[in-house]
Amino acid sequence: MADQDPLTVEIGHSAGVYTLRGLTIVRGQGGRVWDDRGRAYIDCIAGHGAAILGHAHPAVARALADQAGRLISCPGTFANDVRAALLARLARVTGFPRFFLCNSGAEAVEAAAKFARLATGRPGFVAAMRGFHGRTVGALSLTWEPKYRRPFEPLMPEVTHVPFNDLEAAAHAVSEQTAAIIVEPVQGEGGRAPGLPELFGRPEGPV
Repeated sequence: MADQDPLTVEIGHSAGVYTLRGLTIVRGQGGRVWDDRGRAYIDCIAGHGAAILGHAHPAVARALADQAGRLISCPGTFANDVRAALLARLARVTGFPRFFLCNSGAEAVEAAAKFARLATGRPGFVAAMRGFHGRTVGALSLTWEPKYRRPFEPLMPEVTHVPFNDLEAAAHAVSEQTAAIIVEPVQGEGGRAPGLPELFGRPEGPV
C-alpha cells in the first residue's frame, strides 16, 4: 500500500457508492483537513455531522483511546458503566426517560419509523420534500429527492411528501393512518433551510 496511490486503490476496490472528488485526505486539526500533498482545506462537511467538534480534538481523542484500551464494544444484552453514565446524563439534559443509542442517522430514522408504527398501529408517514433521511430502504422511502429513490423503487408504501414549512399541506396530509410526521429542524439537502418553530412545538392532546 505504501507505494500505491490511495485514490487509485479506492477507485479500484471500493463499491463505487460515492463519487470520489480527486482528493486524498490524510489528517485533520480542528476545522481544517490536509491532503496527501500537504494542501490545507476548510472542512465544511464535518463527516456529515459526525465531526462537529473538529478533527483531533484532544478530549475526544483521549476518550476514544482510553475506552479502546478498556473495552471496544459491549452489546446491549449486558450493562456497561460508560453507557449507563451516558444514558443518565442524557436523561438529565433532555428530560426524557428512555433512549435508543445507534450508529448513524439512517439507523435512527429506521428505529423512529418502527417505534411509531409499533406505538400507534398505523402504517403511514408524512415527510417534507427536499428532506434527506438516509439511504437504507425505510429512510430512503421518507426521503423525497427522486434521484436517490428511483434506482431502488418500489420503496416502503404509505409515505406522503409535502412542501417543507407548509403547515396547511402537512395538516391535510395527516390522516387516521398516519403513524408519524418526520421533518428536519434544518434541511441540509434542501439548501440549509430552517424549519418553522411551529413544526417542533410539543403537540396538544393525546399522541
